[in-house]
Amino acid sequence: MNFSFNKRKITHLYLTYTLAFITVAIFVYGTYLLTGHSLIWHLDGANQHLPLLEQYRSFLLDFLKNPSAGLAQWSWHFGLGSDTFQVYSYYTIGDVFAYLALLFPASKVALAYQLTIVLRLYCAGLSFCFLAKHFDFDRFTIVGGAMVYLFNAFLLYSNVAQPFFTTPFILFPLIIVALERVFQKRSILPLILVFSWMLISSFYFAYVLGIGAMIYVALRFFLYYKKRYASFKEGALVFFNLVFAAVISLLCASIMLLPEILAVKNSTRTGGVFANGLTFYPPYYYLALPSQLINGGNRDFYFWSALGFASIVFFAIVYIIQQRKKYPLLCLSFIISFVMLLLPFFGAFFNGMMSPSNRWTLLSCLPVSLAVCILLKHARQLSEKTLKIFSFSLFAYVAYICLTYFFENDEKVFIPVIFLFIFWGSLIALNTRVAAKLPRHLLFLAIILNVCLNAVYFEAPYNGGYADEMLPLNSYENLKKNRFANLDQNLPDPNTDFYRVSTISKNYYLGADYHLYNLLASKLYQINSYYSLQNKALGEFSKSMQNSQYEANIPLGQVSDRTILNNFLGVRYLFTQINQPNDQKIPYGYDLAQVSQRKVDPNGKTTKDQQTQLYQTSNAFPLVYFQTSVISSSAAKKMSATQRERALATSVVVDDQTAKDYTKATLATDEVIEVPYYIVSSRGNIVDPADLNKQDADETYKIVLQDPEQYGAGELHLEFSNIKYTPYTLREQLKLESQNASTDLTQGLLDQNKMLTSYKYFRYHVLQGSPDSSFGLTVTSSLGSERLFQPKQNALSFYKTVTSGTLNSGYFKELPQTLTLEPSKLGNYQFKLKIYVEKLGATYDKQVSTLQKNALQNLKFINNGLTGQITVNKNGILTSSIPYSSSWTVYVDGKAQKVLETNQGFVGIRLSKGSHQIKFVYHIPGVKTGAFLSLSGLILLLVVVMFTYLKKRQLNKKDK
Repeated sequence: MNFSFNKRKITHLYLTYTLAFITVAIFVYGTYLLTGHSLIWHLDGANQHLPLLEQYRSFLLDFLKNPSAGLAQWSWHFGLGSDTFQVYSYYTIGDVFAYLALLFPASKVALAYQLTIVLRLYCAGLSFCFLAKHFDFDRFTIVGGAMVYLFNAFLLYSNVAQPFFTTPFILFPLIIVALERVFQKRSILPLILVFSWMLISSFYFAYVLGIGAMIYVALRFFLYYKKRYASFKEGALVFFNLVFAAVISLLCASIMLLPEILAVKNSTRTGGVFANGLTFYPPYYYLALPSQLINGGNRDFYFWSALGFASIVFFAIVYIIQQRKKYPLLCLSFIISFVMLLLPFFGAFFNGMMSPSNRWTLLSCLPVSLAVCILLKHARQLSEKTLKIFSFSLFAYVAYICLTYFFENDEKVFIPVIFLFIFWGSLIALNTRVAAKLPRHLLFLAIILNVCLNAVYFEAPYNGGYADEMLPLNSYENLKKNRFANLDQNLPDPNTDFYRVSTISKNYYLGADYHLYNLLASKLYQINSYYSLQNKALGEFSKSMQNSQYEANIPLGQVSDRTILNNFLGVRYLFTQINQPNDQKIPYGYDLAQVSQRKVDPNGKTTKDQQTQLYQTSNAFPLVYFQTSVISSSAAKKMSATQRERALATSVVVDDQTAKDYTKATLATDEVIEVPYYIVSSRGNIVDPADLNKQDADETYKIVLQDPEQYGAGELHLEFSNIKYTPYTLREQLKLESQNASTDLTQGLLDQNKMLTSYKYFRYHVLQGSPDSSFGLTVTSSLGSERLFQPKQNALSFYKTVTSGTLNSGYFKELPQTLTLEPSKLGNYQFKLKIYVEKLGATYDKQVSTLQKNALQNLKFINNGLTGQITVNKNGILTSSIPYSSSWTVYVDGKAQKVLETNQGFVGIRLSKGSHQIKFVYHIPGVKTGAFLSLSGLILLLVVVMFTYLKKRQLNKKDK
């Protein structure tokens, strides 16, 4: 392939592309609109991208109105509070499309968000056309390739779900063009600009694109340019220019890049298991991988291997492999991509050394689409040998797909298979005598039809189509106004009277499978939060409390509805909904304060009624308060999670060295009491938790508490530790399930079909990747249920290793006699279980009241911090529920103090007795150093621009 910068006039290229894009976009986006759906995904779209866009727009406008106040570096709206840069940098700051929201009024930001989804995709196609016109292709060939580049499973999903995932598709073709300019000894300025854009737009995708660019440089040099450079010096100069351009780009982007790197380093993302512990993928992954190539309607992205191209791609790849000597770069790209798809190592490597997420496949879309262009160009000059290879490859491929259909039963593969035969027939027909009678752009029209039908199959809200995951039209504004049924309207302003809010676990369901993870576009502060980068200290606190809801992206959740954790985090109000899970599992001290109008079921079924309820407590801890008693971090590690939680009301955890200078706290023996128990199977035998063998899916277990009446009221915690789950082998599971099915007394005489039963179980386990290490332990009481869950390794960024956790069964006025324990799968479970009753009541209320009296007074929020006054009569620790970061500076009477990490995750300082003026100030880490480096980069860039200008001017003089 000859990459040429000679100007070629391709008439109406961009007009043809625009018309083709509009045609396909009508099917892609029209499927959502015609079925009453918006382009707002119920998860990341509704919880992150759109509300953050609204927030960022307000953030910018506030700065423009009052620039002297500076940019806010800290916000209390992101969970417990967060570095604004840490959140915005991942989603909005480097996204050029986000700034278009400034052109829209606040009421139309949701519309702007959806319009930019379409605009991004259109720009990605423009970028591909710009690259492709440097080759010897005509306009329909280029536009055909662009349709393949845009309308594949990767972008059909991510363009709507996570719109900024489209930006790499804009950048990668521009990077290739800029690299070619350097290879051909032209200006390095375009490469500097596009690299800088890449680095600023997204740290994550800059990493992926950067590796992709390096692979391209290596392949392109050794396969092509090495032979064309006259000397070693000439090649070395080219590489110097490449490195120089990369260095300047890194410097220019440092103001974004350096704080982002620090944010990632200090986030919950660090410390995960590489590739989720996988050496190879589960069998079902390899089984499904071949059909993934053309299954454009498929939503099962196994480990993010989202391919799903138009069916012509199959023949394009076969053609390139056959013509490998002519197209070595593309052929080698396909081979490398294939090998990388086989091993989790590569998915994890491209995913920042974390989970094996094959998002790097976005890079493969470019060579695949160029291969389609090559096939379209030569479609009428194919040899008989090539057509025979196409035929043999097609029938082998289709035979494999048909064989695997007995396992997958995926009807969405039928349309792609039909198009395989359409393209095959068309390619044969175009190389026969009837070719002249066929439409000139037959393959182009078939590509358009193929991608349109793929989109409809992908999105139509039937049988799990993607549209089902979108919010209904115009529902987002309604969600913002009515998520709390107006019960939030009369609540005090938390900026003047600080508090936080929360909901009950698994309770607050608003429809459309929407989860209330983030509470943006609201005056309220919520403890729950869902962002890709979360404060590492917050995660450490959550894990120290054995919070069963901990996720790297969602470190707190609803803290399992544990009373003291809610109180400690300042939760004054709880929102719940009746007739939903855990609606009776209300923490201690939260009393019903207000209810919405009850919506009554027309058939009189009260279990279907709907009502939102607001609970309020007077036991919420202050944001900043003083403690005189301490617990050393080493002593805290020896305590149970419930004991650590209970101690929050009377003391503060500090490092061992600091603890030496203060009064050591002691936990009263009657505040956390261990409750003896035993476990009984539904089959009548007592079970040892150190060796629980579940061999029947219908077998259940009861945890029987001994003499529960003697403990009185309290919150019941089950602390699991040293959990080890060993699944049965596939053969053992199949044998057990067949035995259980044969003794199932609910089946009729004619329901016994051993052959079908065996096949169904075998198919199920193959598709589930059995045996695998995932499991669940669910404990249910009369108040609700709570679950410890070990995710599968295909959970990607949500994967975690679970060996312990504390489940809260709720606050009981009288402890129950029994609890239900339900292991999720067959296998052997080993664990230690201790059950504690956490005593609350009058003593606890008094402790909280004392703590509230020691709160920071006259608390006022300032830009990037807060101020207040406090008077204490002895030395102690001023602690808080402000997430810890070394970027906090705390001033006492105008003097900066050493910031401590208290309670294993929060900001605190030493405080001597007396009256003090306190000031907390936050600064984004790395921004000053990054700004200095960026300034240096800009100076170098200016030198490059001047040098390029002078060199061009000199050449023009010589030409004259």
